[in-house]
Amino acid sequence: MRVRLPGLLFLLMLTGLWVSMPATVLAKERCRISVDTILASRQGSGVDARLKQDVSELQNMFNYTSYKLLSSKTLDLKKGESGTVSLPDNRRLTITPHNISENRADIALQMMKKKRTVFQSQIQLLNRGSLFVGGPKYENGNLIFKISGSY
Repeated sequence: MRVRLPGLLFLLMLTGLWVSMPATVLAKERCRISVDTILASRQGSGVDARLKQDVSELQNMFNYTSYKLLSSKTLDLKKGESGTVSLPDNRRLTITPHNISENRADIALQMMKKKRTVFQSQIQLLNRGSLFVGGPKYENGNLIFKISGSY
């Protein structure tokens, strides 16, 4: 087999560029996902001090008068790896990041109660961004989940 020198040099140059490329340009393999579980209610008007930075967004999106942070959990997951967050009322939320890029991650959410799936969705989460997901009824209100990610 005969290989031309210019073609070989071009191939070596491309390989060198790929190896020296910063990690941020390449697909990411890990991400950190945080889940805050919030109880939202129309009884009372108190806002948990830990939610002060989110209260205006919560009030614009949801029609509740009080917000209480029930729990926070952070998962450090690899692409394709699932992590689970325990929720009130014997529920659990399974989170699986699929495609992780510089700007966003495609994430699968699945909420289970006992062995039954009660909610399933796919979301796109911007790097260092967050979104709120309305959840099931709980006690005298509803659960809301703030899902944040960085990668």
